[in-house]
Amino acid sequence: MIIYNVTVNVDDSIRDRWLQWMLDEHLQAVMDTGLFKGYRFTRVMVEEETGTTYSVQYQAEDLESFKLYEQ
Repeated sequence: MIIYNVTVNVDDSIRDRWLQWMLDEHLQAVMDTGLFKGYRFTRVMVEEETGTTYSVQYQAEDLESFKLYEQ
């Protein structure tokens, strides 16, 4: 299994809209590619001067699936 990790710091002024987009659209669109078996979406507990940090860990069956997604 391959883990593709994406870490994002989101400015607090757009955080609620971004979260809604992630939950309503983006995560499902990535899963709809059929290249990932699952994901974990979490808030990262880190001290930042601005914004909130999140991590998405997509689980691919193999490296070939991840490479297809990158393309």
